[in-house]
Amino acid sequence: MNLFLIRHSIAENISVDKKDFDRELTSEGKEVIVKTSQAWKSYIEQLDVVLSSPLTRAVQTAEIISTQFQPGKNIIKDNNLGTGSRTSDLIEILNSLEYENVAIVGHQPDLSIHVNNFCGTGSFNLVFPPAALAKIEFDNKIKYGRGRLVYFVPPIVHL
Repeated sequence: MNLFLIRHSIAENISVDKKDFDRELTSEGKEVIVKTSQAWKSYIEQLDVVLSSPLTRAVQTAEIISTQFQPGKNIIKDNNLGTGSRTSDLIEILNSLEYENVAIVGHQPDLSIHVNNFCGTGSFNLVFPPAALAKIEFDNKIKYGRGRLVYFVPPIVHL
């Protein structure tokens, strides 16, 4: 399986007027993920499914990515991918799927923790900015320490 871990794009600031769950992408965040996901097409052939945190900013990011890679949107929202997601839950979800190319749209610091857990060294210190992408390859079942970090791509920030 090819796993693409993606942090949601630039979102509204935290505010007392809006729940964290409901924070949306800013107009800049939308533009960044559109341009960045277009650039990803030069090295990602296809995405079979996009799994997303249920938080608004992640779902909006997933929808934009799906539009770039899939003729019919194939997005699955899962509560286990929200803030504080656990690698063990992610492994269970991934091993239940029959897809080869899976994107996950999530949050920090969860994504950095997942990279460490999947790639088994515990020594990665990734700064995962909004709209960044990490590709991890697995030969068989998804397990702790069995993935290979193929690349890490920061977002396109100069629009």
